[in-house]
Amino acid sequence: MSKVRMIMESPTERTKYQEFTTFQEKLNFIKNHFIMNDMAVRLLERKYLLSSDKRDELIRTVEDIIDKID
Repeated sequence: MSKVRMIMESPTERTKYQEFTTFQEKLNFIKNHFIMNDMAVRLLERKYLLSSDKRDELIRTVEDIIDKID
């Protein structure tokens, strides 16, 4: 999550992320961001993408990060 936090610290990146409406768009944005390396993506997938509850938790966590920064 530290890399996700680094992404969201940028006002431009936050704005881009907030424009997405679906889970898949948000996830693709995070996974394909240049700051994310293969290991970070695999850890993110392993922790959050195995169940739908965890997917929702991922989105809530990112939104909490954004709220704290704003």
